Amino acid sequence: MRWQISKTFRFEAGHRVWKQNLTYGRGAQFTVTKETPINKCVNLHGHSYLLEVVLGSDYLSEQEMVMDFHHIKSALKDLIETMDHSFIIDVHDPMYPELKELAEKYGSLKIFPVDFCPTAEALAKFFYDFLTERLREAGLLGEVKVVKVTLWETATSKAEYYGE
Repeated sequence: MRWQISKTFRFEAGHRVWKQNLTYGRGAQFTVTKETPINKCVNLHGHSYLLEVVLGSDYLSEQEMVMDFHHIKSALKDLIETMDHSFIIDVHDPMYPELKELAEKYGSLKIFPVDFCPTAEALAKFFYDFLTERLREAGLLGEVKVVKVTLWETATSKAEYYGE
């Protein structure tokens, strides 16, 4: 892509990485301790997320832009507002049925169900796919492409997804 632009968004959300197990899996050999490591992310917790989307194009529009930043914001606004101050939970998580029941009972627990374990990596792909589909629906996918999505969970931890 000759030109690339990016737009960032901030939102607050909770989640849990219910599949986390630090005793095995890729990289477990680096965790050399005398005691079993604590799987902190299986607990309910939250983040101040920073989402960055990068769009690209090989040519500029008649307004000499890849796309107006206002339109990128509009494409993601409803999704970000829905996710903001929600609890992102995998529908396969054993806690999901009970959290869903609590949300329905009290109405003050805002859940955002997804069909994947909500790791930073999986959420980055989720935003990538969502924005790509919005571009497709608008008939812009040949002109503009989602180059990558970066999702920061903390000031020191991020995941990036580039697609195909």
